[in-house]
Amino acid sequence: MEKIVDIAKYLSKKYFSEKGELIDEMKLHKITFFIQKESFSRYGEPMFEEDFEGWKLGPVCRAIRKDFEKIQKFKDKVFLEKENIEIVDFIFEKYKDMDSYELSHLTHLEYSWIKSRIGIENGENGNVIISKEDIFLDAKELNS
Repeated sequence: MEKIVDIAKYLSKKYFSEKGELIDEMKLHKITFFIQKESFSRYGEPMFEEDFEGWKLGPVCRAIRKDFEKIQKFKDKVFLEKENIEIVDFIFEKYKDMDSYELSHLTHLEYSWIKSRIGIENGENGNVIISKEDIFLDAKELNS
């Protein structure tokens, strides 16, 4: 199983290499969320253990939030499992050209995020964990 911070480092390096600019934090949260969903879609299991919370602009992972500056500055090679790199690269290609707010909007269509926001006012961050079971249900919807 991967660590989300390693996936984030890989994405950050790849984004800079292809775009010539640093990836913003919001985009990193959303792309990693879609990576987790794709892992459930393909393999029926999570790629990483870390959880997301249902914030007002979509899923946020505290591990990425905590280490974001280190993630952006990381220069070494990142080692991920081959089958996981395929998913990461696939999702990266799919979403790299969308801006963060477009990605945020897409996450707001996901059952898992909607469920995590029950009882929370619009505009409030919230900190309810988005369950992996609910992301799995999002992935099943993707396959139907």
